[in-house]
Amino acid sequence: MIIRRRKIIWILFLSGIIAFALAMAYRWFERGGAFDLATVRIRGIRQADSSAVCLAVEPLFGISIWQIDLEEVKDSLEDIPGIDHAAVSRELFNCIVLRIELAEPIFAVNDSTGTVAISSSGERLPIYFLTDTIPVVNAPSSVSITVSASLAEWFETAEFEHDSLVFRYSDEGLSVFRSDWCEILLGIDDLSGRWRDYCLLEASMSDLGSWEEVDMRYFDQAILRRKTEERTDSGEES
Repeated sequence: MIIRRRKIIWILFLSGIIAFALAMAYRWFERGGAFDLATVRIRGIRQADSSAVCLAVEPLFGISIWQIDLEEVKDSLEDIPGIDHAAVSRELFNCIVLRIELAEPIFAVNDSTGTVAISSSGERLPIYFLTDTIPVVNAPSSVSITVSASLAEWFETAEFEHDSLVFRYSDEGLSVFRSDWCEILLGIDDLSGRWRDYCLLEASMSDLGSWEEVDMRYFDQAILRRKTEERTDSGEES
C-alpha cells in the first residue's frame, strides 16, 4: 500500500514537472514570436471581395494565434456586405484559415440610389454582384431592407421566366408587367399566394390581352380593368 502511494506521488510529481516544462517552452516560443500570425488562408472568396477581408484581418498580424478571438473575427467578416457566412480556425504554428460563403444575388433593385443586387436576406450587395441573369425591380424611391427581403423571398421561390416580365415597386406594392403591358398588381404581402392565384386565373381564361390591369390585392378575388380605350364613361370593371 505504501509503495503504491509512493508511485502515485512520483507520477504526480513528474506530471507537474512535465506540465511546467511545457508551459515554459510555450512561453519561450510565444515570446520569440513562433505563434504570431503570419499567414491567413482564405477559401471560398472571389478576388473582388479580398480587399475588404484583408482590411478586417490586417490588424491581427503579429498577434499570437492563441490570443485571437475567433468568434470576434467571424462576426467582423460576416458584417462585410456580400459575405453570408464565415468560419475561422487556427492552423499551427502561425496561421488562421478563413472559410467564407458569399451571399447569392436573388434580384436587383433599380431605385433612387442606383442599381444594386439584393441577397435573400434583403441585403444590398456590392456592385460586382450584379449579373444580367437576375430580375430587376424598378422603384421610384429607395426600397427598405424589409421590402427587399420580402421581394427576395418571392423571387427565390417563384417559378417563371422573368426575361419576358417587367417588375415595378411603388406605393401600391409590387406590379408585374407582361410583354403586352398588362399590369398584374400583387401588393406588398403574400406575393407567392397572389401570383399563384393569378396564374390559375390566366390558365382559366382564353385571353387576358384585353385587360389593362389585373388587381390581385384583395383576398380571394381578382379585379380586372379593361384597357383605357375600351372603358365606358362609367368606368367599366369586372
